[in-house]
Amino acid sequence: MIGFDGSAESRDALELGGRLARLEAAKVIVVAGFGHSPTGIGEEAFERLLAKDSEPLFAEARRALDGIDVSTLALGTGSPAQALHDVAEAERAEAIVLGSTHRGALGRILPGSVGERLLDGAPCSVVIAPRGFARGEHFGLGVIGVAYDGTEESKIALVEAKRLAVNLDATLRLIGAVAPLSPSPERGPYLGVLREDHHQRLEHGAASIGDGVEVETVLVDGDPAAALAVQGIELDLLLIGSRGYGPLRRTLLGGVSAKVMRTAPCPVWVTARGATHTSARASDLQGAGERSASAR
Repeated sequence: MIGFDGSAESRDALELGGRLARLEAAKVIVVAGFGHSPTGIGEEAFERLLAKDSEPLFAEARRALDGIDVSTLALGTGSPAQALHDVAEAERAEAIVLGSTHRGALGRILPGSVGERLLDGAPCSVVIAPRGFARGEHFGLGVIGVAYDGTEESKIALVEAKRLAVNLDATLRLIGAVAPLSPSPERGPYLGVLREDHHQRLEHGAASIGDGVEVETVLVDGDPAAALAVQGIELDLLLIGSRGYGPLRRTLLGGVSAKVMRTAPCPVWVTARGATHTSARASDLQGAGERSASAR
């Protein structure tokens, strides 16, 4: 699903959503939200008004998404976020693609009010395009990054990242970060233990990928959100998992993911927590990693 209202930011979403759909051979639903019907206009008259006002938007979307199976939907609603949520749930969408707010810096992610609301309970993954994405050359054969710490949520993100890396013929980069500790003599050795633990988790995650994808791991010291944003300079797409609590099959921002969404210079894909179809594949990857580790 792509949210499109004709703004420059929604054209960023249209560009990113189209590129992803072509890679996935996926169908696309372009959704445009309009306000409530004006007072005194009946339902049928309002539907005709929606159809008239939305046609130029949808004509532009179809041109931009040439070659893709596209359907369109114009909604009269006071809450675009709720409308997108409801349609995504009804259509069992894999992802909702949105643009950043116009207030953000060029080349940076800063979700607007619709994105912020969707990122706290969407029934599927949410993908945000950086401002100016449609006017640049940000996406192609390159590097797909995934924030990985060995949790179930990061494993789900890893499954999605692998699938996209295969379709893009891209390198898959697993990124881990060791958060800074308050300085003290007692914590010196503990920091080394933390770093080794993170390193082992990254290696185990990389081993789970199997053959056919070039994999690299990066472990950095410092604030995780800042580290991921810096890595984003070299990435075509960054995937992060939802926080580890809350309803299943929902996208829920935690502290790190929320910061990344505001600072990343590349498109960011936030995976839905506990999505059924990806959880099964995450288990498969875990088994593959254990078999690979045993072989070594």
